[in-house]
Amino acid sequence: MAHPDRVPPLVLTQRECDIAQRVAAGHTSKQIARELGLSNLTVRKHRENLCRKLGVGNAAGVAIYCLRHGLLAP
Repeated sequence: MAHPDRVPPLVLTQRECDIAQRVAAGHTSKQIARELGLSNLTVRKHRENLCRKLGVGNAAGVAIYCLRHGLLAP
């Protein structure tokens, strides 16, 4: 049984991880869209969803989440 004070880590989809890693690396939505073959609007929506899901307000919050959860390559 899980300890009541511990919150299980969020599970991100592979696409969310792809976008989060690029956001954390400082890439713009336009750059991410080009790299992943997506529309800019799709990437912006993913970024909004990530921020909401992670409970952060901006790219810096996404970057901190990535650092804390080992999503960034050394």
